[in-house]
Amino acid sequence: KIEVILPAFLGLLFIITGNYLPKCKQNYTIGIKLPWTLHDEANWDYTHRLAGKVWSVGGCIIILTSFLRNAYVLLVILLVMVLVPTVASYRYYKANKPEE
Repeated sequence: KIEVILPAFLGLLFIITGNYLPKCKQNYTIGIKLPWTLHDEANWDYTHRLAGKVWSVGGCIIILTSFLRNAYVLLVILLVMVLVPTVASYRYYKANKPEE
């Protein structure tokens, strides 16, 4: 029973967090604090809008797959939820980096 309930609550937590992320302003306390997101407010906004969508969808998928009771499925979903915004944020940084 707990093998289903705990991932479902985790998915709900990601949905709630995903809805909050696009609303949070650039800061050093809450959010995706990568060096390039803290350096550029536009990158911060882009990353958090994308992460909000990815985390909300990921949370829904976690809830739907919680009945599978498979930790590997949960791990893959979590990795995607972390890597997609991180890689997109870095690519945004590289594409919009000022010339030195």
